[in-house]
Amino acid sequence: MPPVPLTLAQLYVYPMLAVLVLWSLLTVGLIWLNRRGPRPGRIALVILTSVLVFAHHELWTVRDDLSLWGCYRAFAAGMLIWAWHELAFYSGVLTGPWRAPCPPDVRGWRRFHFALSTHVYHELAVGVEVVALWWIHRDASNVFGPLTFVLLWALLHSAKLNVFLGVRSLTVDWLPAHMRYLGSFWRRRHSNPLFLSSVLAISLLAVWLWVCASTLNPYDSAIGFSLLAVMATLGALEHWMLMLPLKRPATATPRPASAIGQHLSE
Repeated sequence: MPPVPLTLAQLYVYPMLAVLVLWSLLTVGLIWLNRRGPRPGRIALVILTSVLVFAHHELWTVRDDLSLWGCYRAFAAGMLIWAWHELAFYSGVLTGPWRAPCPPDVRGWRRFHFALSTHVYHELAVGVEVVALWWIHRDASNVFGPLTFVLLWALLHSAKLNVFLGVRSLTVDWLPAHMRYLGSFWRRRHSNPLFLSSVLAISLLAVWLWVCASTLNPYDSAIGFSLLAVMATLGALEHWMLMLPLKRPATATPRPASAIGQHLSE
């Protein structure tokens, strides 16, 4: 008996709602924890290590399950693993050896070196995670969990490179107080040489993933590509939001007083 084709809601609407809900909950949860200081975030990190173990177990369980729910479970597990690593970074556990604002006199590659030094331990942890996910899925058929993790990593680092080179809309208010020094590595500019190429690459990836999802219908594995396509689409939209004009308050002083403000205005 041939498989029943997925409905438009199953293929497009439900994956979009699932990604929006899960992404929003995880983002709000991370911001809420980190704004309470490093100690609550670190306590939560230890407690949520059980969630990290559970997510890896889920990936092992569905490694050969390409059913509709197998794809959803793998995608959710990949997002949970990424959220744990982000909490480890923003709680100050896995950052880097440099935990201070960018020295005001550094430029070029030295500035990039200092920026990389703010989160190099986080990058090493992500590298170890990728190797672990590869080992779990080296002969698996359902690889949507690792692909979710790698896609989130790529989208975030594209955004990081863009804010490092300079974008129009920047604010450090969402950063926890103990991580505000990261804002000193950002620049406010109308554009940068990387922006258009990065948005184009992400947009083309999103289109390709949507085409894969449509082509694979009626097979349930099409849902996995739909979930990734939604994530890539949201990533492209987030990049465009970085270039939205930032409204400055009418009472803003022409020269920022803080070191972070000086870097943002360069």
